[in-house]
Amino acid sequence: MMSNFVVEVVILPLYLLSVRILHKYGQLTENKFGLLVVTYLSVMVYTFFQAISTTIEFRMIGFVLAFLCWFPGYSLAKRIYRRILLRGRQ
Repeated sequence: MMSNFVVEVVILPLYLLSVRILHKYGQLTENKFGLLVVTYLSVMVYTFFQAISTTIEFRMIGFVLAFLCWFPGYSLAKRIYRRILLRGRQ
């Protein structure tokens, strides 16, 4: 599982590049940005806890934290999109 986490960290620049390309061509919306950010964050949290844990309790904590990333994370990502990316277009 640690190799999955390392691969995700290596893929992060490619992920950020895809967000930049979508923004450049006007295809990035507030909802897309929120979904992309929260999905990547929840997968990172889940695989991190799977990689470092040896007990089922820590794995369940990782699952719960990955699930909890969606509720405050989605609205926070949309707010970040409005503040940073929309301000750059004006």
